[in-house]
Amino acid sequence: MRLHNINEVFVTSPLSSPGRGYFLILLFTAVLVFVSPIPAYPANVEISVSGVKGDVKDNVVAALTLPPGIVRAGTIDQRWLARFIAQVPELVEKALQPFGYYRSEIKVALKEQGASSLINVQIVTLSAVRVRHLDVWLLGAGVEEKELLKEKSFFPQQGGDVFNHKTYEEGKKSLRQKAIDLGYLKASYKKSRVTVHVEEGSADIELELNTGPRYTFGPVTIHGGLDRFDEMFLQRFLSFKTGDVFSHKDLHRSRLNYYQSNRFDEVFMEPLIEQAEDLSVPVRVTLVAGKQEHWRAGVGYGTNTGGRVSLNYENNQVFESPHVFNFDVLVSEKAQTLENNYTIPLSGHVENKLVNKFGLVHEDLDTYETYIYYTELELKHGFDNDRVGSAYLRYSLEDSDIGGDDTSSKLLIPGLRYSHRSYDDLINPQKGYQLRLEVRGSYDGPLSDITFAQVIGAGSFMRPLGKRFTLHSRVEAATTFYKDDFTEIPASTRFFVGGNNSVRGYDFKSRGPRDDKGDVIGGDSLLVGSVECEYALTDDWGLAVFYDIGSAFDASDKNPDFISGAGIGARRYTLIGPIKIDLAMRVSESSNKVTLHLSVGFDI
Repeated sequence: MRLHNINEVFVTSPLSSPGRGYFLILLFTAVLVFVSPIPAYPANVEISVSGVKGDVKDNVVAALTLPPGIVRAGTIDQRWLARFIAQVPELVEKALQPFGYYRSEIKVALKEQGASSLINVQIVTLSAVRVRHLDVWLLGAGVEEKELLKEKSFFPQQGGDVFNHKTYEEGKKSLRQKAIDLGYLKASYKKSRVTVHVEEGSADIELELNTGPRYTFGPVTIHGGLDRFDEMFLQRFLSFKTGDVFSHKDLHRSRLNYYQSNRFDEVFMEPLIEQAEDLSVPVRVTLVAGKQEHWRAGVGYGTNTGGRVSLNYENNQVFESPHVFNFDVLVSEKAQTLENNYTIPLSGHVENKLVNKFGLVHEDLDTYETYIYYTELELKHGFDNDRVGSAYLRYSLEDSDIGGDDTSSKLLIPGLRYSHRSYDDLINPQKGYQLRLEVRGSYDGPLSDITFAQVIGAGSFMRPLGKRFTLHSRVEAATTFYKDDFTEIPASTRFFVGGNNSVRGYDFKSRGPRDDKGDVIGGDSLLVGSVECEYALTDDWGLAVFYDIGSAFDASDKNPDFISGAGIGARRYTLIGPIKIDLAMRVSESSNKVTLHLSVGFDI
C-alpha cells in the first residue's frame, strides 16, 4: 500500500529555477513525438528501480504504477509514455518523503529491448530529515494521567530520529487511542503540525492533545435471554460495573464472556455515549439465546496423541438452572480419556464457579502405560485483569507400568492453581503473555500411599519485532519434593520431555532419566524453553523457525542431560488461534529423522 504525505506537514526550502529542467523535458518529449516514428510495440512496459530497498522501494514502485492509456489496442502510446516519464522524478520524490528523504538525485532513462520498453529509475538518497524538536502537550482532565504520560514519553518519533510519516501517524493514533482506552472518549488534537526544513535537514513536531473529561460506565440494561436466565446471572458476564472507568476493551471482554459461555448465538454490546449524563455512559446489552444442549464429534490427528476420535456433550441449563453438565470422550492411538464435569456458577466474577470432575485416563506410550481413575472438586475465583485462582482436592487411583516396574497408588492431592494472561487483543494478539503456577502434594495416610509436594510454573510470551515479525518464547519449570523412594511415585506425576509444547523433534514424553536397564523412567524435575520467530506472509498464512531445549532430570543430578530440537513451520491463522504445522529435527542427537508436529491455538 502506498504511503501518502500527511496534510499538516509544512516544507520550507528556497525556490529553485525550473527553467532548464522543463526545457530538457520538453525537448525530450518533442524528439520522441515529432522526430521519431511511432511504431506499434507489443504492450510490454517494465520499470526498474535501483538505489533503494525494503519499504522505501515498495512505496516508489507503487507510486510508479503505469497509468491507464499508455497501452492501447496492444501497442504503446509513445506520447503518453513520454508524459509519464516526465512525471517520474516528482512521483519518486513524493514517494520518498514519507521516509524522511526530502532531497535525492533521480535519473530516468528509457531503454528499448526488442519488443519491450524498460524505464530505468536510479535513485540516490541524500541525508534524511531528522526530528529536531518534539513538543507534545496534554490538556484536559487527563493531564496527570500516569499511563498517558508514559505513552507520551514513548512517542515513536524522538529527537534525532529520521522523520517517518507512517511512524509519526501511528504515534499520534496510539496516544489518542490510549486516552480513549482510559475513558477520555472525546480526546482530540487541537494542534498537530510538522514543519520540515529541507535545507537544514530537520523537522519540528508539535502536538497538543486535549483529553476532555473522563467517562464512566452507567447503568446496564439487558434485553433477551431473560426467559431462560435471571438478570443477576446475566450480569456476571460483564467485566465491568457501574461507576468503573469506561473502556471499549471491557465491552469486548464482556461480549466474549457471553459467547464463551456457549449459551448465546448473538451478543450486542451498545454503549449509548450520546445519552451519557454526568459523564456516565449507559450500556444496552442485547442477547439471542442459543441451544440448551450441544453435541460435537471430531476426527483428527495430533502429534502427542496420534489419530483420534472425540465426542462431547454439553447441557448448559441443567434442571432449569444455569448449571452445566459436560461429558467428553477421546479415543486416540496413545491415550483414551473419559471425563464428566458438573459446573455450578457462583455469584460475582464470571470465573467464580464450583467444578466437580470424574474421569478415567489410559495412556500407552513408549515410556510407560498407566490407568488413572479420579475425581476432583475445584473452587475457582476470578480477579480483575484476567487472573484466575483456584483451590482443589483430587483423589485418584493409578496403576502404572514404567521401566519394567508395576506400581499401584492411591493419592489424595490438595492443590492451588493460579493463571494470568494479558494480550493486546483477545482474538488476534500481537503481544502479551500467559502465566501459570500450580502447587500440589500428598501426605502418606489412610487415603494416600506416598508423601510428596510439587511446584510447577510455566509462561508463554509474544512480542512484535517490526513489520510482520513476532517473537514467541515459552518456559516451563517444575520440581518434586518427596519422602519415599522415587519409584513409588506414579507415572502421571513424573516429568518427561518431548512432543508439542515441550521439545519438538522428539516423540511425546520420550526422554528423561533412565534406570539401570536403560529404560526411560522420568524425573522429579523439569526445565524446558523455546524461542520461535514467526513471519506473517499474509493475514491468513505465516512461516516460523524455532529452537526448543529441555530436560527432565533428578534434582540430585548436578549435570542433567538436555535435548534440543529445531525446525521450521507453517501457520494458518484462524478465529480459534493459529493452526501450527512444524517439521523438527533433533539437534542434540545424531539423527536425520524429521518429526511432524501439529497443534492448534496459543498454548503454554
